[in-house]
Amino acid sequence: MSELQIVTAPTTTPVSLIEAWSHLRESQDANTDEVVLKLKSAIDFCQRHVSGGRQLCAATYDYLLRDFPSDSDDCRLRLPMPPLKKVQWIKYYDTAGTLTTWGSTTGSTGSTGYYITIKGRDTQGYVVPAYNKTWPSVRDRPDAVTVRFIAGSTSPGDIPDAAKAAVLLKLEHLYDPERVDEATQTKAIDLLLATVNHGFYG
Repeated sequence: MSELQIVTAPTTTPVSLIEAWSHLRESQDANTDEVVLKLKSAIDFCQRHVSGGRQLCAATYDYLLRDFPSDSDDCRLRLPMPPLKKVQWIKYYDTAGTLTTWGSTTGSTGSTGYYITIKGRDTQGYVVPAYNKTWPSVRDRPDAVTVRFIAGSTSPGDIPDAAKAAVLLKLEHLYDPERVDEATQTKAIDLLLATVNHGFYG
């Protein structure tokens, strides 16, 4: 069982207000509040509809787990909402119920922590124990492990063009539902988002 909680929401958007107004063919002083609100809704929609999830603009999350992965299986702790930018910390409740911060490491010999693997924008990042080490034992509780991490692109220029186009199409429908055929537009959005599909990440 896992739970994902947002800590800090994005401070940027995949497309600017100027781009939004241009796509909607509206003047830049028209309906600012409405465009901002519906642009946010369009972004949220598109993020949810990428299979496996994708964080478009950088945000901070807490990933809560009942336990670390099994050492006998794939021992990678895969983090959702790629692309992963940074793991800020990992905390866990040890068997005595004490909240403990687990330190990362850049070395191997004699290290006591974990490694972070940050992949490209289309691949999920993960955490693994350091060389010759195992995951800590934890208390039996639903929030035994918390990973705080930053995911998403820090620059709109790093966001795939297909994702931006999908956001603009969804914004257009939310702003003026009668402007285009909803079924046709939905199919176009699905096709665009399929090109940035990561597959399922459990």
